[in-house]
Amino acid sequence: MKLYDIALKNLKGNLYRYIMYYLSNMFTVAVFYIFSSFLFHPKVRREPLAPSATVHAGAVNGIIICLIIIAIFTVLFVSYATSIFLKSRGKEFGLLSLFGMTSKQIRRYVFIERNIITALSIATGLLMGILFSKLFFMAMEAFMDISLPFYISLKALLLTVVLFFLLFEVVNLLSLFQIRSKEIVEQLKMQKIPKEIPKFSKFKSLLGLGLLIIGYVTAWIVDDEFVILAMIPVVLIVVAGTYFIFTQFSILLANKLTNNKKIFYNRTNMVAFSQMRFKLKDTAKVLFLASVLGAITFTATETIFSFFTEMPKIMGLNNIPQDIAIIQKGENLNDNLSIVKAMDILKDYGFVVEEYQRVKLIRVINEKEEYEDGHVSDILAISNSDYNKLASYMGKEKVQVGEGEVIYNYPFRTDYYDKGIVKNIVFPYEAVTLNINGESKEFSVKGEVHGSVTTLPNIYSDLIILNDEDYKEILKKAEEKDMLIFNGIHIDKWERAYETSIKIQNMLGEKYEGFFYSKSIPYREERNYFGVALFIGFFVAFLFFIASGSIIYFKLFNEIKQDGIEYNILKKIGITKKEMKGMITKQIAAIFFLPFIVSTIHSLFALKSLSNLLDANLLKNGLIVMVGYFICQGIYFLIIRKIYINKIEDLSEIATE
Repeated sequence: MKLYDIALKNLKGNLYRYIMYYLSNMFTVAVFYIFSSFLFHPKVRREPLAPSATVHAGAVNGIIICLIIIAIFTVLFVSYATSIFLKSRGKEFGLLSLFGMTSKQIRRYVFIERNIITALSIATGLLMGILFSKLFFMAMEAFMDISLPFYISLKALLLTVVLFFLLFEVVNLLSLFQIRSKEIVEQLKMQKIPKEIPKFSKFKSLLGLGLLIIGYVTAWIVDDEFVILAMIPVVLIVVAGTYFIFTQFSILLANKLTNNKKIFYNRTNMVAFSQMRFKLKDTAKVLFLASVLGAITFTATETIFSFFTEMPKIMGLNNIPQDIAIIQKGENLNDNLSIVKAMDILKDYGFVVEEYQRVKLIRVINEKEEYEDGHVSDILAISNSDYNKLASYMGKEKVQVGEGEVIYNYPFRTDYYDKGIVKNIVFPYEAVTLNINGESKEFSVKGEVHGSVTTLPNIYSDLIILNDEDYKEILKKAEEKDMLIFNGIHIDKWERAYETSIKIQNMLGEKYEGFFYSKSIPYREERNYFGVALFIGFFVAFLFFIASGSIIYFKLFNEIKQDGIEYNILKKIGITKKEMKGMITKQIAAIFFLPFIVSTIHSLFALKSLSNLLDANLLKNGLIVMVGYFICQGIYFLIIRKIYINKIEDLSEIATE
């Protein structure tokens, strides 16, 4: 029998061991091809993906970064999986050597076996990538409002085949160095050496707990720019703490359960917990790795999802008073027809105008604020009644300005926002001298209020609130060039008004001397950007999620033959099939859900830190994502449990025969 036939027969006989490894590789190849085909798509290379260059660049750069992550992930994952496979096959290699196979022949046999998996992974991965690339293009069309017809990229095919063939081959060749004749003998002997009872280190456990507490407390309390500075140290501290927790507290937990007579001697718990003690020790590093991968996956997904859902708040759009603003000035000062047309466009597109606000503003000169080059600052004046009208709709407190007084309206939120009128915090003057067309008049500064009530361009953002009588007096002296008419429009479902806003903007024309603003325009551009990031992030997160599950799968099924022998012995001494399933369920559940719980805790503290940085509550969205991952983990657990139990039963029947 040729080595190729032996390798192929071995693959068929150990399909349960290799299936997850093969599926993970196939999925990685498929994702890489899909992302590559997007980059090489003629529409992407010739045309911008969105009106915003930022969105286009972000999408392309995001895809490139993902491709690099996938390549690095492939090397690490395949290397780790290969190492586990080879270590678990020491007895097999030892027997082959006893039957006369040389070390060189064993290496060649393993090399052929690996190449079969490589060829299958690349071939089926490309097929899946081609089939699902259309769905990916459709999703990108939905997120970015572009047209991406189905396209099979030969460049993407070639890049995927060459890259993954080289990656797999390099790992395969390096893995052969692990196979030596001396190691074969040693591994063959190791099968007969009984396992020692794992020892618990109080120092290491306390160190791990202390590191986690330090990391969690830091992540919880740090805010503003200090979040970025503390990020890397906190991550390193938490990772180190996690390692000690799994290597020590897993032993402590098993010992506590074993020493609790009430629990330990309850039906089959004695056997289950005794086995669990050894399994938790053996899988501690695997559980640690799965926890770290899970934490990265959860945090990345939750962050992107939170950005997507909390975008209006993060962008500051919630603080912008009006949904749409049209400011008339210059030649367009009395152009009321454009306002009527804008209202008609909104109605034609099905939007309800909930509130329409129209106020007149006057540009005045503040002689008190003179710059080094000699020019003085201009500022907009608003009447007391108009300000209160706008403030009332927004739920802000009204103000009362006496004659000869002004209140300064600082447009941005501050820590003093909720305290109403606060004197001399931003505005540094006790009095101002307002000049209109060469006539000056001094006013005392009563105080200031924070938060804009009008959606104005930055050059006109500051307001001076005047007594109504003082305002009328200034208005009489003002010329048309000094006036602005502010039209603020509140509509329902402003997030969907992008096309409508563009229609209004085009109606006003490029020569419109006034100013037009719609919250939906920057919102759509940022939403597209984060929508693409969310979509790509989910792909990569799912890749890491599969990796985390695959690592646990490898560990379980590489030891399944020994487990089959042990369960067969238990069967002979009276353990029923139902009891056996219960023991297996407890053990697999511990291995599956311990990393999930730890990953969840890590990611929640990470989200708290990000919430402090962005001044937004991301925990709610994080919990939503976590529920989704828990459901996926639960389904995965049930599938693996079913496969594992079936294989144990098969091995038990074989042993009985």
